[in-house]
Amino acid sequence: MRFYIILISAILCIKASFAQLVNSLPDGRFTLSREGASYFAKLSLDCTSKPKPHYFYRALRTIGDTLTPNDLWPSFYGCYDWHSAVHNHWALVKLLKTYPDIDEAEAIRAKLEESFSEENIAQEIKYFQSNKEQYLFEFPYGQGWLLKVADELARWDDPDALRWLENLEPLHQLCASVAQVVWKDVKEVKLSGSHDAPSLNLSFAIDYARTFGDEDLLKVAFKASKRYYGKMTNAPLVAEPFDYDFMSASLLVTDLMRKVYEPEVYLKWLNGFAPEILDSKRVNTALQIKKTEKHDGYESHWDGYHLNRIWCLNGMLKSMPSQSIDEDTKAIWISQMNAMWDYAQESIGKGNYDIDHWLSSFSVFALIGYE
Repeated sequence: MRFYIILISAILCIKASFAQLVNSLPDGRFTLSREGASYFAKLSLDCTSKPKPHYFYRALRTIGDTLTPNDLWPSFYGCYDWHSAVHNHWALVKLLKTYPDIDEAEAIRAKLEESFSEENIAQEIKYFQSNKEQYLFEFPYGQGWLLKVADELARWDDPDALRWLENLEPLHQLCASVAQVVWKDVKEVKLSGSHDAPSLNLSFAIDYARTFGDEDLLKVAFKASKRYYGKMTNAPLVAEPFDYDFMSASLLVTDLMRKVYEPEVYLKWLNGFAPEILDSKRVNTALQIKKTEKHDGYESHWDGYHLNRIWCLNGMLKSMPSQSIDEDTKAIWISQMNAMWDYAQESIGKGNYDIDHWLSSFSVFALIGYE
């Protein structure tokens, strides 16, 4: 009996720790609390300032090489890899912008001041010009996130943010140009929930193009999105995730296409692409949580996958007309989204760098990325 009392107490403590990170919106969805903002700010600050461990030492460094990640990427040297550093910088921008008075505000501003200095961004540009991949370095995933960083800064009425954006301009314009050139030429793609996912880059490119008034990029992104996904039907929601995907290949596309089509056209497309998502009898299976006992290493991808599903569903709820989804179906969405959040948070913030170096930012985007 005593064992069960201890077990129940432990479960209640875990539930309480989750609750401290979130508040509930009127419809029951989780959103980030002030305490949660502070919690994830600490995690992102820590990893963005940590140059080692880093894949550079294993994959890029040659014998006798004295360079460090800081030398190559003075802005985005931490978080194990360049793309994770970029999306953790997005998280820091978003957290400071949304919660300007959290205890970590001064430390966040100091970190962004360092990362977005004119000198450091100039060095980042040099790497794009000199590495063997040249301008395709970190395309499409990392470059997509860089566009999202610029988009977030541009929509922030803050003197420092305006200056940081000005310093970042050569790099974000480079990434926008790469997206425009590549998506104009690529004829077909495959569904992916990994670093090669066209849908994430296109989605963030559309946000960026709208914010910056880049009509050429917007036209290319719209045309490519319709070419790749406009006629695609019956997405394999239940079969996901594939291999070591860390995002939802299908829901990334639903998140993208809501930005491409007008609401009525989008709903018609959605009924062909993912019909079960709007069916209260089938949606529970489509959004089922697939658990693994082990969370570190590649298995942490499953946590990211569920957090990505939350952010895609939040995006859809933000832009879909209220009458387009019935109350029973929406209730299932929200129940599953909150359960996905609790499942993913079982592994984050426990001191495992395999997890924390990227899932902090995914957690922030899951709840407030589209706020």
